[in-house]
Amino acid sequence: MSQRCALIGVALLVWGSAAQADYSFDNPEQYLADAADWRPWSDVLRRNALDSALLADCVANIDRCPKRYRGVTHLIVRARDLALEDQVRLVNRYVNKRRYRNDRTSRPTLMEGELHRNQWRPLLETLSRGGDCEDFATAKYFLLRELGIPADAMRVVVLWDTKTRDYHAMLAIDTGDVAWFLETDNTIQRGRQLRKYEFQYSLNEEGIWDHSLTLQGRES
Repeated sequence: MSQRCALIGVALLVWGSAAQADYSFDNPEQYLADAADWRPWSDVLRRNALDSALLADCVANIDRCPKRYRGVTHLIVRARDLALEDQVRLVNRYVNKRRYRNDRTSRPTLMEGELHRNQWRPLLETLSRGGDCEDFATAKYFLLRELGIPADAMRVVVLWDTKTRDYHAMLAIDTGDVAWFLETDNTIQRGRQLRKYEFQYSLNEEGIWDHSLTLQGRES
């Protein structure tokens, strides 16, 4: 099965062309709203906090950890002392081994000023059930948070692939130089490798960013 978002089930109004340039974590003009302002996303953040507490208990006492969570617990223990790039590559491969499934029931829709998505999944649900590209990107975000990567250094980014004419989602990581994008084929995309994408919007625990505003400002 192609690891693309045939049914991404999520959209944001694009008031002009979306941004097609090197991704930046440092453009305050793209900030749209606080993460708590969008209920579906804030709900999954609360649900994932329960997963995080469970994993903390597993790390503290692996013998009392439910067997189905011991694999990810061992990964967390193993990866916490690795260098950033090694952590990122390990998590990328681990999540990408989950079953890839396009099970969304709606296509992207546009409505002014609103985001749309049927459902977001916390980490342990995606690791158990699998999911599509935005589930994988979100799971990588949550798992790297368990390894101590700060929220403001990562975003789940929704993109438009200008070659396949389809939506896609990846996790972006701010390295201080160029953003790394974690693909579903285990590669890390950066620089010119991203030229075929138009950035639509992104989100993390702290906020939501509308990347269409980049070119809107240029054209006004």
